[in-house]
Amino acid sequence: MGIPDDPVITPCSYTLRKLDKGEYVELWYFTNDGLDEANTKKTIDDDTMILSTLADGSTAWVSSALTRNVRAVVNDENLPFEEFCQACPRFLTVIEEADWPEDRVRMMAHFWMNIQVQKY
Repeated sequence: MGIPDDPVITPCSYTLRKLDKGEYVELWYFTNDGLDEANTKKTIDDDTMILSTLADGSTAWVSSALTRNVRAVVNDENLPFEEFCQACPRFLTVIEEADWPEDRVRMMAHFWMNIQVQKY
């Protein structure tokens, strides 16, 4: 076993759980900023309970693994092209590691490649 050639891509637990369920995840989580936030959150155990404000305004104790910093997340349509280009290969690596079907991984790769090479 030698020294790894590629950096490890580890998005936050929230993102990995959504991908395991096949749910939509913003590409921002795979940008430098998104991965930096994930590294910051790793200092908090996933089983740690934190006080969170719910949608109805009430508060409740929830697992830190289920939370995210909504204010930091950039919607895909507002993601700068440079960050989009950072996120796509990282997303593909993570879904391959999550054992997504090969045809789905290939479909996403072709879709994003076509966006990146289009003339307009």
